[in-house]
Amino acid sequence: MYSGENKTAIVSQQLISEAMLSMLGTRAFSDITISELCKTANVSRQTFYSLFGKKENVIAYALKWKCCYQPEDNNKSCRSAVFRDFCRGYSEYIISRRNLLEILVRNDMMHCLYDVQYESFMNCEHFIRGVTGEERTYLVDFIASGMNSIAKNYVLLGCRDDQASLEQVMYRLFGGIYFTPEKKKRTE
Repeated sequence: MYSGENKTAIVSQQLISEAMLSMLGTRAFSDITISELCKTANVSRQTFYSLFGKKENVIAYALKWKCCYQPEDNNKSCRSAVFRDFCRGYSEYIISRRNLLEILVRNDMMHCLYDVQYESFMNCEHFIRGVTGEERTYLVDFIASGMNSIAKNYVLLGCRDDQASLEQVMYRLFGGIYFTPEKKKRTE
C-alpha cells in the first residue's frame, strides 16, 4: 500500500477510500468490484493497484486515516492515570462511529479495525507509558481486542447503549470487577 508524500497519489487514495465507504453503505464488500470502485472514484485500475494492491487495503487505509481511535487526539485519555478517561473517550468514539461499525460488522471486517487500532495504540508514545517489550505487546493486544469486541457487540445488540453505559461496561470489565466475589462487587 502506498505511503509516500505525492499529493496526487494521496488525493487518489482519499477518493478511492471515500468511494469504498460510500459503496459499503449500500452493498456488501464482496460484491464491490475493483472496476466499479475505480469508476466511482474516477481513477484508473492502474492507479488503484499502484496505491492499494487489493480492496482490503482500502479498508485499512480508511480506518487508519479517518476512523481509528487515536489516543494522541485525546491526550487526557491516554496520559491520565485514571483509566476511566480512556473508557470515556473510547465509548464516545464507538457512539460517533456507529455507522462505520455497522458496516464493518455487516461485512465481517471488525478484524480490520482491530489491526489498525492495535497499531495506533502501540505507536502512541503516551499510551500505557512505562510498559515496554513483551508486556506492552500483551497489554495493548488485550485492550485493542477488548475494545474491538465491545464495539462489535454494541452493533450486534442494536446500538442501544448510550455512552455512559458503554463507559461503565469497559471500566468494570478492564478493572476486573466481574472476576471478584459477588459480595465484593462495587457499583461504580
